[in-house]
Amino acid sequence: MILSFNFVIKILLVVIILGVSILAFIYSSSPTKDASFKEYASQILKRCSAESYRPACYDREIPKLLDVVSLEEVFLVTRLVQEQDNEYWYCHVLGHNLSARETAKDPEKWKEVIARCPTGVCSNGCIHGAFQERFRAESLPDAEVAELKPELEDICEKRADWNPTRLEQATCYHALGHLTMYVTGGNVDKSTALCEVTTKKQDGRDYSQLCFDGVFMQIFQPLEPEDFAIVEGLQPEKEELGAFCSQFSSQEQNSCWSEGWPLYRKEIVTPEGLVKFCSVPQDPLAQNRCYLGLFYVVAAQFRLDEAKMVNFCSDMSEKRKAQCFANMASRIIETDASLVERAAALCRKADSLGIGKQCYEELLFYSTYNFHPGSEDFSRLCSSLPEFWQNKCFVGV
Repeated sequence: MILSFNFVIKILLVVIILGVSILAFIYSSSPTKDASFKEYASQILKRCSAESYRPACYDREIPKLLDVVSLEEVFLVTRLVQEQDNEYWYCHVLGHNLSARETAKDPEKWKEVIARCPTGVCSNGCIHGAFQERFRAESLPDAEVAELKPELEDICEKRADWNPTRLEQATCYHALGHLTMYVTGGNVDKSTALCEVTTKKQDGRDYSQLCFDGVFMQIFQPLEPEDFAIVEGLQPEKEELGAFCSQFSSQEQNSCWSEGWPLYRKEIVTPEGLVKFCSVPQDPLAQNRCYLGLFYVVAAQFRLDEAKMVNFCSDMSEKRKAQCFANMASRIIETDASLVERAAALCRKADSLGIGKQCYEELLFYSTYNFHPGSEDFSRLCSSLPEFWQNKCFVGV
């Protein structure tokens, strides 16, 4: 049987198309992409190797990859860099920079960028950047701020494209505080008022304190030129911090004082200095919250170095020693979900000193606060704990 010429041509076209499709699949398959990601990471590591402070170089160089790969893929490259440089696990500023740069491509898609931010990476800084970039250049008059309220009051709630963990939700409300400073042009009173009306929920949940934290963090930790412009003239001198904070309500004062820690950067990395700083608030709950926040800060200042954290916590008073280990352990997993084994190791060290119970209890709490129950990260955290605590973790006790 002789095939017609047209039939042969059709067969050849099908073979060619199939071949091209196979080649395209091979080219786009994960091994090829993995090789590209490794090359990007290698180039960045080499470029930053001679820098006196490599993390700042990574914060600057990694976002440039958004010109050639997706937001999600840049975080994969970041992971490769972290695996080669143990000092870069705390990459909160990078998270800011990446989502801000992604949002700048189309500011109207800022909510979509928030939903695309990976969970448990770079201390969830990605969520912050999207908020700030959307309203970076906009200072709205009072009437427009009021109109903005309906959009903002639900932005941190679960929706079709976003199912946040409780940590992500808390991070979002903290970022909302930063955002209010943009939309009010750096007016602290208006910003805290906007926090009040957007963070208190009908079911009794109240995220206003987290939002206040974001307002005052914006004052004491500006990152970009626009940030400095917004808070110009607001930041007090070190010796004026108490008087500055005293002009606000009690909850706002607590956020103001705790977020003012950069003025005492040298003091708070010593146990004596931290105790002195957190002894200023008179309310016991405010003091405890100050210690929690500052233990988180110190852990980040130590770049999560276990030896430094152990030495620091061991030198704390008996009253705060267990809390120090517990808070620093939770800071580890808040920084990056892949570090659960290191958090568990810090609790084991606390246990060897006879103060491990509070540390393990804290990890149990954060097992369902940081992660969705039953998720891979949740299971990995529970599995990293000693058998007694592992069983309690898996059954949700």
